[in-house]
Amino acid sequence: MAIYRFAATVISRSKGRSSVAAAAYRAGAELVDERTGAVHDYTRKSDIQHSEILAPEGAPDWSLDRPALWNAVEAAERRKDAQVAREVQIALPRELDATAQVLLVREFVREEFVARGMVADFSLHDHIARDGGEQPHAHVMLTMRSIDSDGFGLKVRDWNSDELLVHWRERWAEVANEVLAEAGVDARIDHRTLAVQHAEAKAQAATEPEADRREALKERVVQTDREPSPYMRASWYMEQKERAAAEASGRDYAPVTDRGQWFEAVREIAEERLAQVRELVVHAWERTVALTHKLLGTEQRPEPRPQPVSPSERAEDAVRQWQEAKARTAGQEVSHAAGPAISPQDRAAEAVQRWREQTAERQAPPQPAQSRPTPGPSQDPDISPG
Repeated sequence: MAIYRFAATVISRSKGRSSVAAAAYRAGAELVDERTGAVHDYTRKSDIQHSEILAPEGAPDWSLDRPALWNAVEAAERRKDAQVAREVQIALPRELDATAQVLLVREFVREEFVARGMVADFSLHDHIARDGGEQPHAHVMLTMRSIDSDGFGLKVRDWNSDELLVHWRERWAEVANEVLAEAGVDARIDHRTLAVQHAEAKAQAATEPEADRREALKERVVQTDREPSPYMRASWYMEQKERAAAEASGRDYAPVTDRGQWFEAVREIAEERLAQVRELVVHAWERTVALTHKLLGTEQRPEPRPQPVSPSERAEDAVRQWQEAKARTAGQEVSHAAGPAISPQDRAAEAVQRWREQTAERQAPPQPAQSRPTPGPSQDPDISPG
């Protein structure tokens, strides 16, 4: 059964996100963020079905190159809390084959996003649904500034309106249903809330004269008679239980609740953030090691080392270098203490002590000179004054 999902979010620096990192993750590519120097490598992702960039007419050629595009997006923003890109996540009808899904997304993106002046970088992913079937969906990353042959211009505020988002949601349902009808598929998607769909199906079922159509409407009434967002804690426990059971039986995990897909989206964002944190930690350790070697005047790497392939191995390698530098520093301090030479710290302490003594002598009050006693009458009893 085809499902409807159309969600739009903003990628913002205030939340610690980067359009370069997001684009690399969505496309399963390796991109270097020229603003921060971070390398985002997601070439090992195996669920990428298709990736493509579409640009409006008159845009420069580099807008079709993923690294150049998103580094230009980051360079155009100066604020530390800037909104750098918009992302739209769309559930695709599983009733269509991969080629039809790509054509559907491409035409919708070209009509609704590129025609308005946005550059669109979209990727199709595929997961296993809770019923064991396919769960195809698309990630569409959109620029937020106007673009011409000279590059990016001002931000277009009209693209942020709620009315435009409502239009996009409605239009996606219309386009997808048209393609499903052309493919001879009876399934349809609906952008409206479950409450509206339930009330409409219930009213139509009560007045439908044809038995087959009436039964189909009654089934629709049952399907829409549910809450759109079940209790999150209960859903979480159910998903964790299902994940453990899947691992124990050796089968692939598939969500079992309506919140399962949302949890998977959160997990993807968490993995992306965790990878960024690991990269920052590795970068910080490498800079600390380099600064330590510079202060000690030692070589940073006396022996060639194999290049680590993962962020965790890079972090372990940086820690190992720091520990080796610390051990060498301790050895130098011991050797200096054992010899006759005085360390710079001891010489500095002696100089400070001498300065304090001299200052104390200069500030001390002068002592009066001692006068000699005046001689008085002799105390000798045998001698009397004459």
